[in-house]
Amino acid sequence: MSKSPIYAGRILIYSTPAALTQHIEWALNQNLGYQVEPNWVNQPLSPGAKATEVDFYSDQPVAAKIAKALISWRYLRFEITQKCKKNGDATLYRITPDLGLHQASLASNGDVVLNEHQVNKLIQNAPSQKRLQQDLEKALGNQWEIELEPYRLALAGGSAEIFSNIG
Repeated sequence: MSKSPIYAGRILIYSTPAALTQHIEWALNQNLGYQVEPNWVNQPLSPGAKATEVDFYSDQPVAAKIAKALISWRYLRFEITQKCKKNGDATLYRITPDLGLHQASLASNGDVVLNEHQVNKLIQNAPSQKRLQQDLEKALGNQWEIELEPYRLALAGGSAEIFSNIG
């Protein structure tokens, strides 16, 4: 009887220069421990850029390793989700060129969640209400959502809506 993987996840690369696709595939294969062959598509929002998604399964938590491997290429926009089948814990890693890395825990519905320790630390370290709001928004990853959403929409065929709202 074969052992089923404990971890499952998805890697969504929303935008990368085409020249990096083979490097990304190599990094994914190295960290996953098996061969994946992503189907690269054009990213309509960024001419010359590519996008892909890869589902993965593993006996070990690999999302952090993959995020660490991919963050070294500055021009990537991506997110990785990983869920542990044993306890239901889920983690999200998001990276953009301007914002860097955001890591968060996820609820079963996909919402970012903050634990009691995180919230207390934010409250204790906030010199003002405005700073507390900014720190909470950062912990929740609001800026990453704002930056990644147009790339998601473009891949989903919503690029016409994006361009009609500009200017």
